[in-house]
Amino acid sequence: MSRAQNTRLLKLSASAAMNGLARNRLATIAATMTMTLMLLVLASVLVIRAGLDAALSYADSKVEVVAYLKVGASDARAAELRAEILKIDGVRDATYVSADEALAAFRERLKERGEPDLTGELDENPLPPSFEIALDDPSQTATVADNLSKLPSAALFGRLVDGRALAESLASVTSALRAIGLIVVIGFSLAVLAVVVNAIRLAVMARSDEIAIMRLVGATSTWVRLPFILEGLVIGGIGALITLFIFGILGAGVSTLMLNLFRVLPVETSAILAGQVAISVLLAGFGLGALGALLSLRGRLN
Repeated sequence: MSRAQNTRLLKLSASAAMNGLARNRLATIAATMTMTLMLLVLASVLVIRAGLDAALSYADSKVEVVAYLKVGASDARAAELRAEILKIDGVRDATYVSADEALAAFRERLKERGEPDLTGELDENPLPPSFEIALDDPSQTATVADNLSKLPSAALFGRLVDGRALAESLASVTSALRAIGLIVVIGFSLAVLAVVVNAIRLAVMARSDEIAIMRLVGATSTWVRLPFILEGLVIGGIGALITLFIFGILGAGVSTLMLNLFRVLPVETSAILAGQVAISVLLAGFGLGALGALLSLRGRLN
């Protein structure tokens, strides 16, 4: 075929697709709304997953060992101990927190939470000084903690605390939520495919006479299928655009929700995340629409 003929056939296919969507309004609306619901779930899962990934990364960066000293340890001995700590493999830094600094930080946390501060009634500061030890690699926590207990000045330590439990718990929760999100998205995708397939099948049955005429005038299987594939793409595209429109309106609210869900983390819906969600939604919409159309036509127009 010449380019002019191909262009004319494309226009005819697009026109036939629009007419088919208009004829089966109820099926088209049902397929589009189901597609939109699925894409909203997909976009929500992507946003929540980004928050969980940021939370996990943030927790990994904050995994540290806190070495509490015995009450009464002098600053001079603490300075000697810090020099020993810094020599341990895997230790990036060791920050000394005096008893007075620990008490001031405790009072600040109480103020932020709106809780009463009763520390003024105490005769003396009950909080011990400590070292907050940052690590090169969170996986080295156990090794660093063991080496701390072997230092020459280890007798100054009252207690060693590490963040392994928090990091491991967060990793487990993140993995579970990712699996749940994947299952939900797959479930909705199958529902969307079923609805799109039924919508296209109704269009095929309604236009059986038109298809027969196209066959008689020599139209190939590709050109007979094309209008229906375009219908699937239109359904997917409209669903994707509605989803992005809704997310555009709710963008500020979604960002606030992310900050509330992960209050202690610097997480929000950045432009990069918004772009990734938009691309994923568009690809999923067009892909599911085209796939649903192909499945509905399988074995019917041969």
